[in-house]
Amino acid sequence: MDLELVRTFLAVVERGGVRRAATHLHRTQPAVSARLRELQKQVGTPLFARAGRRLELTVAGEVLAQEAPALLAAEAALEERVQDAAARGRARLRLATIDAASIYVLPALYGEFRVQAPHVQLLVQVVESRRVVELVVGREAEIGVLALPAAHHELQILPVFEEELVCVAAAHHPLAGRRAHPLRALAAYPLVLYAHGSNTRAVLDAVFDAHGIVPDVAMETASPEAMKHLAQAGVGICIIPEALVRDDVAANRLSRLRTSDARFLRRLGTAVHRTRPLSPAGRDFLALVHRRYPPLV
Repeated sequence: MDLELVRTFLAVVERGGVRRAATHLHRTQPAVSARLRELQKQVGTPLFARAGRRLELTVAGEVLAQEAPALLAAEAALEERVQDAAARGRARLRLATIDAASIYVLPALYGEFRVQAPHVQLLVQVVESRRVVELVVGREAEIGVLALPAAHHELQILPVFEEELVCVAAAHHPLAGRRAHPLRALAAYPLVLYAHGSNTRAVLDAVFDAHGIVPDVAMETASPEAMKHLAQAGVGICIIPEALVRDDVAANRLSRLRTSDARFLRRLGTAVHRTRPLSPAGRDFLALVHRRYPPLV
């Protein structure tokens, strides 16, 4: 049974006649009538009986009118599954993440996803959090991973990862050693911080504000890698994710400066568009992220 003919049949039934169905389908009345005759030929029995100027359904026509919507829905579901399968085989998944996410939060998941979906090409842009928002809103990336706090009315943003940012300086810094220092003592020295206006800088500034401190900012940069080298060179103390400096502290290239009265905690979150459906690859990747890092309360 030709399902296009079935669609024409349902249009005639729903619109109450051939003329209205033809208008709805953007076809001529003779073309619609020809399709009905072809469908009746295929099923081998009349579907309509004429009552004066009106068409009435036969018993067979009533059965088809009742069952046809489910038949067409099954066809649509099958087509969607086939398209999903095809998309999984040739898909490109575009992500936008901050550097820290792609350096130490997501790499294992990138590898796991490549095993799970070897035919999906991952295209990852590493940018600042504000740019992550822009890329997801602008549909240039399906999924973003960014530093919080962040919000946009078009995005659903879920916190999934929390980490500590630590103070580090050159190994020969005057405050280097095991003793913890008040935050005010550290802030008396030049600092190398994330750029003003960034999400992570907002986290740092909130802690300084809570202690009534105006930090001496010697330099600002969006690159944590640059911060490490600037700290090593003695430009100033930097406040950076612990995971990024763990090896440097262990190798005595940097000294961790502990604070006695403050902690810097940062959350990372996933961002997706509220109204745009994710691709099959996008759904699979996001599910993988949320299995490893369940959304935080």
